[in-house]
Amino acid sequence: MASITEEPRPAARGADRAVSAAMATVMASEVLWLATGWPLFEFTVDAGLIAVVALSAPRFGLREVYLLTLCAALAGAVLATHDAPWAVLAGALDQAAFLMAFILLIGLVQQAASSSGAIRDCGLFLTRQPSGRRYLALFLGTHLMAQIFNLGAISLLTPLVKSGSAANAEDALQPIRERRQLNALLRGFAWCVIWSPTAVAPLVVMTLLPAADRALWIGAGVAIAMVVMLVGWAEDRWAWRSVRRRLAQGAPSAAPPFPARAFGDFGLVCLALLGLTLGAMGLAEGTVVFGLMAASPLVLLGWLLGQNGVAAGRASAALRATGVRLSEIYRGYLPRSAPLAVTLACSGFVGRAAAALIPAADWAEAAGLADLPGWVFCVGLSVGVAILSQFALSPIMMAVFFGSLIADIPVLPVDVTWAALAISCGWALSMTISPFATVVLMMEQITDHPGRELTWHWNWRYSLLCVLVLAAAFWLLTGGR
Repeated sequence: MASITEEPRPAARGADRAVSAAMATVMASEVLWLATGWPLFEFTVDAGLIAVVALSAPRFGLREVYLLTLCAALAGAVLATHDAPWAVLAGALDQAAFLMAFILLIGLVQQAASSSGAIRDCGLFLTRQPSGRRYLALFLGTHLMAQIFNLGAISLLTPLVKSGSAANAEDALQPIRERRQLNALLRGFAWCVIWSPTAVAPLVVMTLLPAADRALWIGAGVAIAMVVMLVGWAEDRWAWRSVRRRLAQGAPSAAPPFPARAFGDFGLVCLALLGLTLGAMGLAEGTVVFGLMAASPLVLLGWLLGQNGVAAGRASAALRATGVRLSEIYRGYLPRSAPLAVTLACSGFVGRAAAALIPAADWAEAAGLADLPGWVFCVGLSVGVAILSQFALSPIMMAVFFGSLIADIPVLPVDVTWAALAISCGWALSMTISPFATVVLMMEQITDHPGRELTWHWNWRYSLLCVLVLAAAFWLLTGGR
């Protein structure tokens, strides 16, 4: 067996270059397609998607094989039963390409963060906080940053936790500290989506259910998010009660000096990402998601140039060093990301194709859905989204899937606002219990903790507690009806 330190064989290097070229085609073509709507770019992004799947097949595991098999089965069902099968399949392919491009482009910011000295200094500051402050600080910090940066907040903040952990690797309790911080980060991001004005799935659901009162939805969502934050904080303290005193003894009793320059650099990156996102949105009249996708490569380039000293009068050396780092990303990060990208692409295809096969109105009438208590319907909707996400279906696609179904049901047992809130709560629940959620897949890639560990192992008890919170919340919101 070849040593892992050996240089890859020429054939392997050639295959990786081909995968990288196909993935770069998907990313560039998707942004241009969203910006211009030209059919040429739609064709090239779909062709690039197919090429990525074919060229990266040697890297696939059981998850990717299962998803591709499911895609093929659904495609066959659409061809056999749907009145307009090719239109459905084209839409499913477009959705798959979008999700692939999205995860790859967002991941570029993390690549710059992984080599940033400022990120390391910020991570040390956060991980050396007194233990009683960390959970709430990370939950709220992620919760608020995600309003602007969406998944970009995960790309920026997860390396902070990892770099701080690496600096304290000799501490036997550091894995516990890292786990608690990653949990706080994941939970804070997950539950912001139930009220965030910029979250993707609620915006899509709003277009599917335009009668929903968005202001009422946001208000109730904020209240639920604060309750699950406190529930998570209490669960964290209870789970580690036996070692909490030792954790506190090993942690500093006071916060270290505030690294103003490091946080200033971090803030500049955040402002750059925000400004470029808004600029792209304005120029192309696009969404927040499009703006973030278009801005990510620019942030990568600018951040790397800054790290390599372009502002210190070393432009030539900075350009060379940045070129080397970009080459490493192209030859290393992109091929390694192929299974993740294919996973999300397949989830998008499955979600779109499956929705086209469900006769929602007929099923609702047969089940007597209109007579179901409203709060039971809402809890069932949230749990249903979370359960289906266990089958490697993207929670985003599940939100769209359920939104489409509800839009086709003539009579609902609950106000449409609470139905829309329930879908977004299901999406939030999915992100702490499904190893296939986009945020979990991103954290898995950054931290090397498997998605099953981040969700099923670390967060199953918290997720069950959140279901109880949702049951109480919807009972109150619907008046117990």
